Amino acid sequence: MRRKAFDLFRAVVLVGCAVLPGGGTVRADEPPGAADCAACHEEAVREFGASAHGKAMARTSARTFGRSCVACHRPAPAHQEDPSPSNVRRFPDARACVACHGAAAAGLQMTTPAHSRNGVGCLECHSGGHTAGEGPHLLVVPARELCAGCHELEASRLQLPSAHRESGQRPFSCLACHEVHGAGTGARLELAGSGGVCLSCHREKSVPFIFPHPPVEVEGCLGCHEPHGSMNPRLLTRRSVADLCLECHAGISASHDLTQVRYRACQTCHTAVHGSNHDPRLLRE
Repeated sequence: MRRKAFDLFRAVVLVGCAVLPGGGTVRADEPPGAADCAACHEEAVREFGASAHGKAMARTSARTFGRSCVACHRPAPAHQEDPSPSNVRRFPDARACVACHGAAAAGLQMTTPAHSRNGVGCLECHSGGHTAGEGPHLLVVPARELCAGCHELEASRLQLPSAHRESGQRPFSCLACHEVHGAGTGARLELAGSGGVCLSCHREKSVPFIFPHPPVEVEGCLGCHEPHGSMNPRLLTRRSVADLCLECHAGISASHDLTQVRYRACQTCHTAVHGSNHDPRLLRE
C-alpha cells in the first residue's frame, strides 16, 4: 500500500513539474510523508508540487519536499490512523513557518509589538503556498492593499495631495519603508531616530553637518514631515513654514517682526533647514 501511494505521489509530482532532486524517496521507517498524503489528498499534493512554495522545498532536497505535509500539518500519524479534521493542524501556526524560515524566527515571534498584541499570525498575510502562480512572498493580496486592511488611516493619507509616491504617480509599497518581521527602526518609523529609513532614499540629507539643525538631530524627519501624506506641501506637518518653525523658535529676536510678511518666510533666509557646513544660523548650506 505504501509503495502504491508513493507511485501515485511520484506521478503527481511529475504532473506538477516539481521533480525531486536526485530521484530521492522517503524511507519506510520515517513518519508519513507527502507520498502517503497523496493517497487521499491527491489534488492538494499536486497543487503544492506546482507551487513556488513546493518547488522551493524540492530545490532544498527530496527529504524536505517529502516531509513538507507533516512539517506543516502535524501530527500526521494520528491523522493517518483516523483521517479526521480534529487531529491534524489544518491551518499551520507560526511554529511551522519558523521550522523552515529559521533566519526570521525572531521576527515571526515578535513581528512588531503591535502585530503581536493583535494576534497577527503568518497566515493573516501569507497564503499556505498550495497554489501555483501566487504573488510575491505568498502574500494573499498586494502589500499595500493588505496593509490597508488594518492601517486604514495611513492608507487614506497616501491619497492626499502631498504624499509619498513613486515618480509622483502611484504610492510606494509599504514594504519600501517598513520591515514587517521585526521591531527595529524599519518596523515603526517613529523609531527612526535622526532619519533612519528616510535616508535610504533622501541621501543628500544624510551628510553629517558641522552645524546640524537640532530638531533633526532630536526628532528626525518626522519632527517636521508626515511620513505617508499631508494636505501641506512637502509632507509638512503645518501649512505655513513659519508656523512650523515657531513651534521651536517661539522666542525669536525682536528684529523679526512677524507682522511683516518677509519675517514669516523663514526659509527665504534660513535655507539650510536640514543643516549647514558653513553657517550656525543655517543661512546657507
